[in-house]
Amino acid sequence: MIHYRITVTPLGPRETELVSGTIWGHLAWAVRYLEGETAFSAWLEEQEHEPWLVSSYMPEGMLPKPILSPPLQAQEAPDFDSAERQKAFRKIKFIAEKTFLKLRSQMEANALVREMPYPPATHRTGGRESRTAHNRINRITGRTPDEGGLFFHDRILDPKERRFQVFIQTPTPCKEKIKALLDFIGSQGFGANASTGSGHMQFDVVEETELFCATGNRALTLSHGILTPNMTAPRYRLHTHHGKLGGHFAVGGFSPFKYPILMVKPGSTFTPEGEGLFGQLLTGVHHDPALAGVRHHALHLPLFFTEATA
Repeated sequence: MIHYRITVTPLGPRETELVSGTIWGHLAWAVRYLEGETAFSAWLEEQEHEPWLVSSYMPEGMLPKPILSPPLQAQEAPDFDSAERQKAFRKIKFIAEKTFLKLRSQMEANALVREMPYPPATHRTGGRESRTAHNRINRITGRTPDEGGLFFHDRILDPKERRFQVFIQTPTPCKEKIKALLDFIGSQGFGANASTGSGHMQFDVVEETELFCATGNRALTLSHGILTPNMTAPRYRLHTHHGKLGGHFAVGGFSPFKYPILMVKPGSTFTPEGEGLFGQLLTGVHHDPALAGVRHHALHLPLFFTEATA
């Protein structure tokens, strides 16, 4: 398997988070538009058997904080600084890659707390949210309604210096193909309101080896995906994904809304059983029989580590 690290540089506001299933969906549409319907059908067939595994986004140089066994409590009462450090640790969502690599052969919560920079300013993520109020126009009267017409438009404004990263695993080398697909996505815009300037990005692709070369008794998912029976003893936080159709299906005669999907968030951990895929490439995610071929990527890109036992 080949792994790629994709560095994402936002070029403007965005309105859609870069979660794994949505990224995979944009890659699928990029294959369709750049290579044609026949090539897309062949690619989709390959995805059924040897899929690309895609992570959700994370800050550059960081990984989702793994959900581990609760830290052991000391017999004596903790001092103020220790209590504040534990409190700060519970709030963070990401840890530094170097911290994960340092502890991956003997991972446990107390060690993560000790390695966390304090105060954890470097762990703050996400851009500034901008909310703009709009008023609806009555097409008959040409005026705004007296009540009930106000709606809000949310955007995420990332600082110019903030960059993100995404990881992709493929069964065979295809760096040039991935770069071409991502460049197309970045130029067209990612997610909602791309036609009005949202979601434009720049992508840099390099091969990654160090993060994915180890094994262990536990796995950390970098993706939003569903739980499958080969993911035993899971520790997770839930996420309900409300997906929408993309590409020309988004502007056709179909309802854009997919069924809600209950998934686990990046940072969830589990004991892997076997060497197969974790999660699933879902079918039947839209109510319209004419769209039976629509898929949703609910697979996991795992990072393996060894969790210390008490």
